[in-house]
Amino acid sequence: MTKVVRFSPRVELSRMQGDLDHIFSNFFPMFQRENENGASVTWNPRIDVVETSDAYELSIDVPGVEKDAIEINLHERVLSISGERVAREIGDNENVVRAERRTGRFHRSFSMPAKINEKKVDARHENGVLFVRIPKSDEVKPRTISIK
Repeated sequence: MTKVVRFSPRVELSRMQGDLDHIFSNFFPMFQRENENGASVTWNPRIDVVETSDAYELSIDVPGVEKDAIEINLHERVLSISGERVAREIGDNENVVRAERRTGRFHRSFSMPAKINEKKVDARHENGVLFVRIPKSDEVKPRTISIK
């Protein structure tokens, strides 16, 4: 069966911008982006956000990032995820032939809807993917109304 996928030039342009940012950050370190705390940001993990009937579920690709190197904050409905992937140490008798994996700090922020349950946010790190589940508050969950 053939699956039709909608072409999105915005996705391709975003990918191209990320690649150019990576190239320029290698040659011109002063062009590196910074997060709101002033820390240099060198890469952005890919993120999927899915809304279910009772929660928002985020899946963040962070291969090679230890769970202790990731920080998650939720403050005034802004979810911030940051961390660092450390580069492999290269010995004196080693030579890098090709380096495509991005290393360094990352930071992503998302404004969440007003009706979330901030006290029940759950996160887990499994096989290089960070899963974050943000439950909706009870007042916005769909409910069935019985007819009398």
